[in-house]
Amino acid sequence: MERLHGQRFVTRRQAKDEVIAWVLWYNRTRLHSTLAYVSPVRFEQDWHAAQAKQANS
Repeated sequence: MERLHGQRFVTRRQAKDEVIAWVLWYNRTRLHSTLAYVSPVRFEQDWHAAQAKQANS
């Protein structure tokens, strides 16, 4: 978690908020080379859409 590496937090709440923000960024925004350069959320949405389309064929 490069965003948090070496960072010190004053409160536990501040640390928790930063971790949550990082996880949301990682899953919603960060492009993954192993997922054809889309975010994990987009990959999952596309996968479910493809499964539904295949089931309806």
